[in-house]
Amino acid sequence: MNFEYLNNMIKYIEENLTENIEYKKLAQIVGVSEYALQRIFIFLTNISLSEYIRKRRLSKAFEELKTTDVKIIDLAIKYKYDSQISFARAFKAMFGMTPSECKTTIMEYKQFPIITFNSNNNVCEELKYEIKEINQIKLYCIQTCAKTHDDLLYNIRKLYSDAEDNGLYKKFNENGMYGISICKENEYLYYVGSEEEYENTIELIIPSGKYAIFSVNSREQKDIVKKEKMIYSQWLQSTNYDIDYEFNFELYTKDNCYLYIKLKR
Repeated sequence: MNFEYLNNMIKYIEENLTENIEYKKLAQIVGVSEYALQRIFIFLTNISLSEYIRKRRLSKAFEELKTTDVKIIDLAIKYKYDSQISFARAFKAMFGMTPSECKTTIMEYKQFPIITFNSNNNVCEELKYEIKEINQIKLYCIQTCAKTHDDLLYNIRKLYSDAEDNGLYKKFNENGMYGISICKENEYLYYVGSEEEYENTIELIIPSGKYAIFSVNSREQKDIVKKEKMIYSQWLQSTNYDIDYEFNFELYTKDNCYLYIKLKR
């Protein structure tokens, strides 16, 4: 992942905060799919791309409220809100005050800054991994899907919650649990399952191929996210591997998680 491309994308966003920003265009700037872009962005920044754009728009609106005589309704329209009410609600959630209060109150300025990507953003650590050729694996899973990356994250949490409630989570764990992320034609899919077939599961094939495999040495979500962030921000910068952004999976054992990154031929 080239940080220069990401910074070009940030520049484009900043220049188009008052326009409709299409993820397709942002993905073209970076040279990856929309799904890959949103995954990379959240790994590197800890916020979603949509949240970043929203916060930058609200920061610019805050600045204009303090420095100009602009009408609140005009700002709402300018920064792509459907109504003055929805704009005021988002503004108060971010700044703790209404746009009207911001306009009349003497206070410190607040801002969500522009993100800049560079290799110094992260503390570098030694990354150990394996490169293995694996045969296809037949799994039996439950699944969820979404049209946006943000909705997918919510649906994944619900999927795991439902699996715990119906007992499948415990069964999957007993046999080695897999979590699989797939992007197909702008639809985001996530599967959780195992190699053992259970009632109300569907068949899924993990394709054979060459994979980079990273051990997390933990099953804690915070540790998994930290390792994924290192993979995308450091490992990809330091190697010549070309990865398949549209497919990857995790394997959960009793006390560990392994991240499998599919390599392109």
